[in-house]
Amino acid sequence: MYFWPYSKYEAIFHLKYIISIIPKNSSIFLVGKKNSGINTIQNLFKMWIKFSKIDSAKHCCLFSGKIVSRPTFQFKAFIYNNFYNNINIKTIPGVFSYKKVDVGSQLLISTFTKPIKGDVLDVGCGSGILSISLAKKFNKIKITLTDINIAALESSKLTLKHNDISGEVFESDIYSNIYKTFNLIVSNPPRHEHSKKNLNCIKKIIKNSTKYLKRNGEIRIVVNSNVSCDEFFRNTFFEYNVLLKNKNFKVYQAYKRNEIKKFKTS
Repeated sequence: MYFWPYSKYEAIFHLKYIISIIPKNSSIFLVGKKNSGINTIQNLFKMWIKFSKIDSAKHCCLFSGKIVSRPTFQFKAFIYNNFYNNINIKTIPGVFSYKKVDVGSQLLISTFTKPIKGDVLDVGCGSGILSISLAKKFNKIKITLTDINIAALESSKLTLKHNDISGEVFESDIYSNIYKTFNLIVSNPPRHEHSKKNLNCIKKIIKNSTKYLKRNGEIRIVVNSNVSCDEFFRNTFFEYNVLLKNKNFKVYQAYKRNEIKKFKTS
């Protein structure tokens, strides 16, 4: 049984691997939202699986299939090369902004015009573009990249290796696996969950950042211009800034000072 994700590239990546390692004549069932592209499955995999639709509800479809042939899975064929400021950003399906360099990340990177140093934490690192761009620009930083998505972690590792940059990369659900403090926390956090607007992740990143910042440490994040994080920052820090804003994105900045406001749960 496979639950079809919202990204068609991710589904093709997963399924080609799955059917390359299980026996011919095995049965496979797929379920997913109609608006996720699942209805293209019969054409996409007709060389390897005979699919038929067995049920359809208002928003979802259920397919069953029989594996008639097994493809050769080539991981390298799914690696996409994006280029930004002479950096080769490696991405694989399932990673945010798979086939392009996200303009929000570019805006955030552009705000670093003064030298920085010390320990940098990239929360929700994705392809690693934020911390790797900073490491290329400033040689006195040590980068740590975390994400909950295994595809993102693998992409960041590939990007680090290809660009000959050192850094720690490991799984963490926001700060769940973080046990030290940093001079800088950067993030381009998700604003949606399953295509619906959800600011819980952004709220947690901001609210709990003070526990993982050194004294005078900084948090700098980018969000959509129509997303307001003012309340989150106001309830956590005494002061904050909107460093840069355009019609699509804005960059927030705040510092951990001697005293931090207690976060309000209301």
